[in-house]
Amino acid sequence: MQSKVEERDPKSGKRKHDWQRLKHFLAALMAEGLDPRRVSAAVFVGVFIGVVPIYGFQSLAAIGLATVFRLNKPLTFGATFVNNPLLQPFLVFFSVELGHYILGGELLHLNGFQMKGLDLRREIAAWFTGSIILGILLGMIAASIAFLLVHYRSRSHTNQRSYQRDATRFVKSFFLGSPRFARGFVRWKIRLDKMFSLLLLEDLRQGSVIDLGCGYGIALALTAFQHHGRRLIGCDLDEHRVRIASQALSPLKAELSVSDVRTFEFSQASLIMILDVLQYLDSADQRALLKRCCSLLEPGGKLIFRVQDREQGVMSTLTMAFDEIIFRLSGSQSRPTALPRAEFVRVLEDAGMKVKQRLRR
Repeated sequence: MQSKVEERDPKSGKRKHDWQRLKHFLAALMAEGLDPRRVSAAVFVGVFIGVVPIYGFQSLAAIGLATVFRLNKPLTFGATFVNNPLLQPFLVFFSVELGHYILGGELLHLNGFQMKGLDLRREIAAWFTGSIILGILLGMIAASIAFLLVHYRSRSHTNQRSYQRDATRFVKSFFLGSPRFARGFVRWKIRLDKMFSLLLLEDLRQGSVIDLGCGYGIALALTAFQHHGRRLIGCDLDEHRVRIASQALSPLKAELSVSDVRTFEFSQASLIMILDVLQYLDSADQRALLKRCCSLLEPGGKLIFRVQDREQGVMSTLTMAFDEIIFRLSGSQSRPTALPRAEFVRVLEDAGMKVKQRLRR
């Protein structure tokens, strides 16, 4: 095994890798002044500088003003590109026309491309004067749009982060008395698995919930966060996990049992979940289980399940390979089975379901 040792400059002492330093610098630069007001100010300055004809100095002026007023430098610089080959002729034309109207009280009327008789100094003065007015107008419009977009997004993201944080605390609170490994597993699972954040974005209905292959019951607890007091039903083949989940979720209306999802008996429910379980079943059992779940959904109910998409290229191949390793470590003689996406859609639509897909990116 070879190890790489990075030499250290004795004058500078211990230092970070250049790449790490660059990443931190860029991250700090992009995060600089990203509240709605400062974003709109940066866009205004950038657009204004981009319209004013100080060619050759626009970038320097934009960065300089951003530094003086402590605005986001990449955003300010990027906004100057309003002056590009596609828009520049229009910017020049309207600047000259505005300048003529402001300085002379009338618009400039050109007969085709005839430039004879024009006073060059007067036209430059009109161009520069008009560009200032046009830069202010366009800057205000762009700044207003930027303010609204960032304000809406920041408020939406803040509310969403707060909601997810509260949901995470709610779920973890039930496992505080669980064994250390289970407690750590739940904490990292809910933090790293995107499935739980996707669940929180869904309307998880009201009424009974069934989780086939519930494991530690994390998804069940998450559904209880949206609607307290609902009946939670789950099954799993892992007796140890079911026992821990039963103890952790005892304050809730949880009914968990050790059972095979293929033979587990359950009644109608408003929400049925099958997360990372179907690949353990063969094709026929997968179709049969999905049909049974569809038939036992209440009117307006939801069936949510997660499977590997065989059509997602390299990531799908890697995930399936990881599943095979898990299968072998567990002593299973079978291999994970993933139906084509179209087959899942066909089975669900034949059962009268409306299908929505959420692809992991």
